[in-house]
Amino acid sequence: MSRIRKFLFAAMAALLSLPAGALLAATEQSSLATVKIAQAPLYGRNQNIHPNLLLTLSVEFPTVGAAYRSGTYSPATEYIGYFNPLKCYNYSGGDSNGYFVIAGDANTADHTCAGQFSGNFMNWATASAIDMLRYALTGGDRVVDTATQTILQRAVLQDSFFNSSSYFPRKTYDKASSVTPFTSRTLYITSCGNKVFFGDSTESGASCASPGKYKNQGTYLVRVQVCDASEAKSRTDLCKLYRTGYKPAGEMQRNADKVRFGAFGYLNDSANTRYGGVLRAPLKYVGPNTVDSNFNQASNLRREWDDDGVFIQNPESASENISGVINYLNQFGRSGAYKSLDPVGELYYESIRYLQGRQPTPEAIDNASAYKDGFPVYTQWTDPILASCQKNYVLAIADINTHWDRYIPGNGRTTYLSGGKPVSANDPARPADAMSKFSKYSFDVMTWTQAVADLESSGTSGNSRPDASLANLAGADTGSSGHGTYYMAGVAYWAHTYGFRPDMPELRVTTFSIDVNENGNGSVGDEQRRSQMYLAAKYGGFDDQNGDGNPFRTKGASGTTVTSNAEWESSGGSNVPANWFLAGQPAAMIASIKKVFAQIVNAAGTLSGVALTSSQVASDTLLFTPGFDQRWNGRLSALAVTNDPNTGVQISNTETWEAGKVLTARTAARNLLTWVPSGTVDNAGTGAGAGATFEWKSLNAAQKAALKIVPTETDTVAQSRLSYLRGERSQEQATGSTGTMRLRDSLLGDIVNSGPVYMAAPSGTIAESDYTTFYKAHSRRTAAVFIGANDGMLHAFNAANGSELFAYVPNAVFANLTQLTSPSYIHRPYVDATPAVAEARVGNAWQTVLVSGMGGGAQGLFALNVSDPASVGTGNVLWEFTDKDDADMGNVMSPPQIVKLFAGKDSDNKPVYKWFAMTGNGLNANDADGASNPAAPSVLFIVALDKPAGTPWQLGVNYWKISMAADATASIANGLSSPALVRLTDGQTVAAYAGDLQGRLWKFILNGGPSTWNAAGALPYYGGGNYGRPLFQARDASGKPQPITVQPKWVYAPGGYMVVFGTGKYLEPADTITTGTLTRNAMYGIYDAGGSQSIADRSMLNPVTLTRNSKGAYEYSSRSYSLGSKTGQKAGWYFDFPGNGERQVTALVPAYGKIWFNSLMTGDDLCGASSNSGRYQINALTGMPATGTSTGDPSTFGILGAPVLIQTRTTVDPQRNAVGQITTLKFIDVFSFGASGGGRSADASLSSRPLVSGNTATDGGHPTTGRLGWREIRNFGAAK
Repeated sequence: MSRIRKFLFAAMAALLSLPAGALLAATEQSSLATVKIAQAPLYGRNQNIHPNLLLTLSVEFPTVGAAYRSGTYSPATEYIGYFNPLKCYNYSGGDSNGYFVIAGDANTADHTCAGQFSGNFMNWATASAIDMLRYALTGGDRVVDTATQTILQRAVLQDSFFNSSSYFPRKTYDKASSVTPFTSRTLYITSCGNKVFFGDSTESGASCASPGKYKNQGTYLVRVQVCDASEAKSRTDLCKLYRTGYKPAGEMQRNADKVRFGAFGYLNDSANTRYGGVLRAPLKYVGPNTVDSNFNQASNLRREWDDDGVFIQNPESASENISGVINYLNQFGRSGAYKSLDPVGELYYESIRYLQGRQPTPEAIDNASAYKDGFPVYTQWTDPILASCQKNYVLAIADINTHWDRYIPGNGRTTYLSGGKPVSANDPARPADAMSKFSKYSFDVMTWTQAVADLESSGTSGNSRPDASLANLAGADTGSSGHGTYYMAGVAYWAHTYGFRPDMPELRVTTFSIDVNENGNGSVGDEQRRSQMYLAAKYGGFDDQNGDGNPFRTKGASGTTVTSNAEWESSGGSNVPANWFLAGQPAAMIASIKKVFAQIVNAAGTLSGVALTSSQVASDTLLFTPGFDQRWNGRLSALAVTNDPNTGVQISNTETWEAGKVLTARTAARNLLTWVPSGTVDNAGTGAGAGATFEWKSLNAAQKAALKIVPTETDTVAQSRLSYLRGERSQEQATGSTGTMRLRDSLLGDIVNSGPVYMAAPSGTIAESDYTTFYKAHSRRTAAVFIGANDGMLHAFNAANGSELFAYVPNAVFANLTQLTSPSYIHRPYVDATPAVAEARVGNAWQTVLVSGMGGGAQGLFALNVSDPASVGTGNVLWEFTDKDDADMGNVMSPPQIVKLFAGKDSDNKPVYKWFAMTGNGLNANDADGASNPAAPSVLFIVALDKPAGTPWQLGVNYWKISMAADATASIANGLSSPALVRLTDGQTVAAYAGDLQGRLWKFILNGGPSTWNAAGALPYYGGGNYGRPLFQARDASGKPQPITVQPKWVYAPGGYMVVFGTGKYLEPADTITTGTLTRNAMYGIYDAGGSQSIADRSMLNPVTLTRNSKGAYEYSSRSYSLGSKTGQKAGWYFDFPGNGERQVTALVPAYGKIWFNSLMTGDDLCGASSNSGRYQINALTGMPATGTSTGDPSTFGILGAPVLIQTRTTVDPQRNAVGQITTLKFIDVFSFGASGGGRSADASLSSRPLVSGNTATDGGHPTTGRLGWREIRNFGAAK
């Protein structure tokens, strides 16, 4: 089946009274190529370089202690845990197989459950601290795990924990009947093993084996059934939908496609001479998907759960018959035996050694078999790093009372002080690591630990809160008994700031640490700030933006280094590292882990761009950035933008809202619309139709038929499919055996090539006499963000909170909607283009109009009235115009233009203006898909916005087209890109420039009215009787045409315009090929003085030469020339991109006579310069760098989208100069958002480039730019 089902025809211009779609069908194939539009992102492989997350689990017996240590139960407080705090429970079964099961809802105010067990109370009474870790990471330890049932079990406690005031205190409650079935005045609760005992009195000498009166009310296994039908849909923080039902899931399951996981832990050996830690689970993907050697997604043969969400017992086929990251994390300690004495520094060092690609320290695995505790110990390591740009994280979970952790390379301390006397520390000296294969210089842990001490204890490096007590960390003891060291902090600082792998010199490790707060009260004090866990996170996790290794100095707004805590502090003045968390309370522990994953997991960005609420930073400025993940879930995030006087513009890495989450959680009915053609059974184009609700009752027969995979399917099945598309989820496969449709994590589909468009109040620059009324009526309308998604919809979201205002499903995509419901769905585009939004007079009324193409999803446009986005209904759907209405229409990949054009004169001989949608015909108008033109011309369409819905499309009546024949000799695809408009001060468009795939730059004269909107009337006359000649054709040095796929930009030049554009194509899989002889692409500046002479070839242009310098940027050289079209003059400039794969395929950004853009370079090395972008800043009139002699700096985060200019401030000199002018400076930051998965974790900032200051008149004009800073942001998670 073709991508879009159509009826084959050819337009016949002589029959203007009929819609083009009703004309003769075309049967011949085109001699010109078509573009095989990519069905998935071409830059997707970069997204598959996912980060590594190593869990270093310094877990010993205190960590299994009580989660809630307070002896006082507060009924109004919600206690999180395996039990649902909002439910009541009964106990089912006997002593060996019993478990708690939900019986009903608890009282919402105080969680009471008369005569039953309160889930809230049971969490307080029975939960272990390690359960909170498991809850957050895996969903909990499952003791029963089948496709239809899950029972979680509390951690198995040591017998000594019974009635232990230190680790699992006895608890009492005097209102037992409100939270249990028991009626005793005082209820005593004790725990040990996997049991909880309830009694009405105490007994001395009782033990776990003989609890006596402590169990006279009952003994119960602490096991609870979860995610059953009574709670699954409401307990969304725990329960995740799988094929046959819901299962408990933590951050590991929810991020399985985005992160590789591994685990280090201890051998179960409590001897004080036992060194370090061991690899318990190698780094890998734990979910159903992995990546192959080419970073393409593949099925995971080592997955840790099946399609029903049931854990797989031995995914690594280990001899112990149990393996895997999740199984180890959940099940260690089930015997009730736990290690004591935790050498956390050695454990952490072994994890870094693993990331170095080395083998374990021999002492770590000595006699390992005796202490495995039933789980594998990997004594031979495979290098876990997949790519040199892979990001690496360690999540260390420990307490601060550590022991015996000195034996790290460089250790010279063999004793610790006890009672003022040196005592053996049970750790020998260890030489510095001088193995050149693994370290450029020897690693000496004492040197690096002392480096932390020097920074932490002194203010000379910018530390505003130095602590002199930490001046000698290399020689200091720590921990409750003084057995521990601060070496972990030194190792973390080394791994985070130093090239510890010479084969991958840019590799770094970012450390997060969670202090489990042993015996603490949940508050941060000096004890925590002086711990190695705190210091390891501070110095192993700071955002080293300027690469100086100093967390207290960063790059300021002016480009100079400033003293600041911004690189390490979680928030201003908190004195808490952003990567350190104190888990004194279970809710805090879980929130900490979620925060870690929020920072680690970065959903893929796009090249389609971002949107801002304002180009000037204000207190409420938001930035909207789209994206997607590997399961084709979409993301649209709103991020706060602030302006710090020291560090410049800051983009929050915390979402104000994310539309996919908001939409998925929505319970209110959605406002979904579509276009229903009228008068036809097969939906062949006439243009007549009407807006309708996206409901079965509103659709026509052809649309209903399109919702059936085969014609014999029943209407009931098709209606279920429609309900699924509307967001109803009961038919997804995971809801039970009757579910047949694709499982979704989010109701928002992936966003790949559509960029967000922000709309608030109407434009304040329109000076039409009847516009004021419209403006006033809508000045306080709901601000909205519009974006297309590959769920088949154009979405409108409330800009304040991310809620969906409405969504529109084009009729043109109906033919492929059924694919979205298929469990074997293969990605394809739907509404995959950026819309345009502007004010226009439609008929006799002003409206705010949205017009959009559908990218690769369908051929054509649609238009909506979005004047009041909160009240859009069926009457707001203006029209659809597709290739069924005119066969020259193709896939419109770029935003259309909404234009005001001269349309003639009225009876008083006054000019009449009307508003239109204008677009190039895009790609594949010659695709033999049922409605094509084999001649494949380049076409500029002018489509009336005011065509009544019930009126058919008629060429020359309500739409016009300017056709330029394809260059048949080129043997390459053709199609016109988006036009750049030349407007007068009243908004009238008088001319346009657009390029096509055959490298031709066209100029259109548009001020003559509809009778001139054809080739003879709109194309300038360049002699020889040829009205079809372009202004210029871009060809490389060998004469091969260079495709133009991006809208040109123009700036004023003496006596005319300089039209700037780049060449290159990034639309189909073939565009990723980097071998062989490729078209060398270029940038051009074409001078148009409005004369009657076209520019024959590049010999009429001034060449600019680029040479790469040692920093990767390009040095430019050019000879001076006279600009013009006369003999001896040059009609512009050009420069060739030096590399075979470099091209210009994202938007150019002009401002103040300069052009900013990011090129694209593809290559097989997904981490290197062959697969990234060059960042350019050029003078539009010369093609030379805007400042200095070089530009084109290589990106460090891979492929970048178009730059975004943000004005940070304006300064005005009050003193006028001699001619009455004042000096105004605008300060601008330029940001680039990227789509690559590569690059370092820290945001890379280039030095600020000062631009030439200038004077401007006080009555307006363009102020010149002052400071410019250029920052890359791989996506929102990397923004700082």
